[in-house]
Amino acid sequence: MKRKPLQPVTVFYSSDLPNFASHCPQEECGFSLYRGVLVQWDEDEDGRVFTFIDNMPDLVRNELLVVQEHEACLGFLWKTYIPSGYEEGRSFEIEGDSWNVSRSIEPEL
Repeated sequence: MKRKPLQPVTVFYSSDLPNFASHCPQEECGFSLYRGVLVQWDEDEDGRVFTFIDNMPDLVRNELLVVQEHEACLGFLWKTYIPSGYEEGRSFEIEGDSWNVSRSIEPEL
């Protein structure tokens, strides 16, 4: 008998991801899973993205599926909605640098 997941499972495809690092093949950049969020890396693997995730309110972080930082631009893929304050055009101060939200998308349901 096939087991059913205890919680709803979100399925997303590579075309759903932020994919800012288009100049390097994503299979060469890689991914990490951190605090329930898939981190999509670019070529420099800026670890400050972990600080960004750590500083998110729990309710917001629980809604986030994927984040990618590339050259001070952030891209997000959310589970069901874009939380207030995380829309495109917003910016965040991260360890002395300003990072701007360039992409903030909901999956198509």
